[in-house]
Amino acid sequence: MSSRLIFLILVTWLFCPRWSLAQEKFRAASGGFTTAIHSLLWVAYEKKIFQKYGLDAEYLALESGTPAMQALLANELQIVFTTGALAITANLQGADTTIIAGGINFIPNKFLVRPDIKSPEGLKGKLIAISRFSSASDYSTQVALEKLGVNPRDVTIVQVGGNLTRLAALINGTVHATLLSEPLTTIAIREHKMNSLIDLAESGVAFPQNCFIVRRSYLVANRAKIVNATKAILEGYFALKNDKPLAIQLIKKYVRVSDEDAAIGYDYYVAKHGAGVMVLPDRKGLEFIISQMANNNPKAKGQSPESLRLLDSSVLDEIKKSGFLDKFKK
Repeated sequence: MSSRLIFLILVTWLFCPRWSLAQEKFRAASGGFTTAIHSLLWVAYEKKIFQKYGLDAEYLALESGTPAMQALLANELQIVFTTGALAITANLQGADTTIIAGGINFIPNKFLVRPDIKSPEGLKGKLIAISRFSSASDYSTQVALEKLGVNPRDVTIVQVGGNLTRLAALINGTVHATLLSEPLTTIAIREHKMNSLIDLAESGVAFPQNCFIVRRSYLVANRAKIVNATKAILEGYFALKNDKPLAIQLIKKYVRVSDEDAAIGYDYYVAKHGAGVMVLPDRKGLEFIISQMANNNPKAKGQSPESLRLLDSSVLDEIKKSGFLDKFKK
């Protein structure tokens, strides 16, 4: 063996492992990031709380949950914060996703319509915007139409994009109705005279609007990383709860709204409902999505959250039993 070849082998052995370790990132993403509840991830990333727990973290803000889930299944992401409906869709197709923590466990949206539409009857023949088919906005829109007594066949559902994109489409008249969350609902009503036909938060429908999703295989192989990521997210929640100016700063940065409107998002999502991150989604919401999917997907018939292995409480259970949350609650 030549001295040059020996030198190349030594260089490869010495430097390649270190390069691989340096490149190993823990990637977290929001699917549909333009609601204040995603500040749970923003603060953990911006304030380097992930790094505090030994994670070389990157954060991706994605307009829709669908590409976020696709990236998770391709092992390009390690944890995704999006609707539990996408975990159901993935597992029906043979994936191994599981929900390890919650977020928003109801439908936090108002169904907004153009100023000239005054009643549900005015929706006939109109265009209703959702983000993507099989998304939270899709299933929530179905709930809204049912509650309003509108036949889905009398309207046209179109895929437009995330909250900000749908708001723009509603304002310019490209579509006639859509579901939006705070503070965008307040902005749409106050500044653009949109009408709200129903507040789905008052509907009583359980719904896995936002939850933290991982691949079960990754959880088994890298449990410590997922536990530490969850600790960072939980610490982030308490940081936001105890520092409203910080939360408003982050909401303004990511959603691009005023201080006043950022405060609306904070009060609704963090102060009022942020504690949902410490529990799993209501299984009734998952059952609801499965039942809706069963109307068009034979694979969903007879399925349950248990048969699809959708919920894994072990991460939250481990963290709670360790006493980790006690110091923040005090």
